Amino acid sequence: MTTFTIDIPDNHTDEILAQLKKLGVKVRQSKLSKLDKLTKEDYQKHFSHRAQVTRNEVLKYL
Repeated sequence: MTTFTIDIPDNHTDEILAQLKKLGVKVRQSKLSKLDKLTKEDYQKHFSHRAQVTRNEVLKYL
C-alpha cells in the first residue's frame, strides 16, 4: 500500500472525498500536530526504497 498526503481546499472536500471513495481509495485523516512527524518518516522510507530500486535498475546496465 502506498501512503501519501494531500491538502484539499475546504470548499471541495466533500466532492474530492466522494471521488476518491468511488475509486476505492482508503482515506484516513490525521491530526495536524502529528502530520509532520509521520510525513518525515514516510519520506525517509520512500526515498530509501526508491534509492535501492534505482541502484538495482542501474546495475542491470553496467
